[in-house]
Amino acid sequence: MAWLRTALAVALVVTAVLLELTALPFLHLPGATPDLVTVTVIALGLVGGPVRGAATGLAAGLLLDLVTPADGVLGLTALVLVVIGYFAGLLGGDQDRSPFLTVAYAGLLTAASTLTFALVGGLVADPRITWDRVPGLLLTQTLYAVFLAAFVVPGVTALWRRVDPPAPRYEVGRQ
Repeated sequence: MAWLRTALAVALVVTAVLLELTALPFLHLPGATPDLVTVTVIALGLVGGPVRGAATGLAAGLLLDLVTPADGVLGLTALVLVVIGYFAGLLGGDQDRSPFLTVAYAGLLTAASTLTFALVGGLVADPRITWDRVPGLLLTQTLYAVFLAAFVVPGVTALWRRVDPPAPRYEVGRQ
């Protein structure tokens, strides 16, 4: 069943990349374009664990770095999404968390990805980084991520449970 989980992760990441690059820019929202790929990586990290979250972040980041409008440093997005996917997997260990906490995790991790991208991009002199835009991008990316996470995380969780159902819980000593 590992191949089915991998196929689901690939399908979700490719869909998120396509939507982020083709449909979301045409919404003309103020500030940044919503970062659907980061929210998808966070959702897959929450349900799959740290290793799967990091692997998904690497694949999604490399895909974003290699597609047509890529004009920055190769591997920068992959580096940031590996870290974000790993930390999402660490936070996802608690299966009984509230939906509000899950949305808060997504907002916090997206804000961390925006700041990490700006800091690392500034260190390697990425031409896309302008420090006067970072506060506005941080605010809008976080707000868009909170909104998207309310829909993406439950959808990814439901799909993941259909592909990889949780083990049944048995209570010892009860008949």
